[in-house]
Amino acid sequence: MAQFLIRIELKYIEDVQRRRVCFSKRRSGLMKKAQELAVLCNAEIGVIVFSATGKLYEFASSSIQQIIRRYITSTGAWPDDASRLLAQRAEEVRNLKREVARLESENRSLRENLEKAVSDNQRIIYNHSNMETELTLRPPSWNVGLLK
Repeated sequence: MAQFLIRIELKYIEDVQRRRVCFSKRRSGLMKKAQELAVLCNAEIGVIVFSATGKLYEFASSSIQQIIRRYITSTGAWPDDASRLLAQRAEEVRNLKREVARLESENRSLRENLEKAVSDNQRIIYNHSNMETELTLRPPSWNVGLLK
């Protein structure tokens, strides 16, 4: 009997409701697997998950603080290093969010200009130079003769 594997493309889920349902189901599955691994293999397991809204979910086969201390001791990552790294990552995230907001604003402006051009029956001319695209809005050629 042939078995078929169905692979799901992993990509960001745009729909908020579907994303929340997926997060809840996968978080539950992750916690269940962590518990099974701890019981079946007598492993010391700690799982920490923060949702997009910042809500904390955790599983620990023993004390989460004890597991974190053991991790720090094993890896040599001291809390100050971790704090500094987290602060750097948080700054990177803030910078990326600002860049996304700027690009979204620019995109919105370009769309508005394009919609205005289409509604004004203006010709759109693409100027490709230095790998950047510039839109120039001009009235249609049949209007140019009327304006003279």
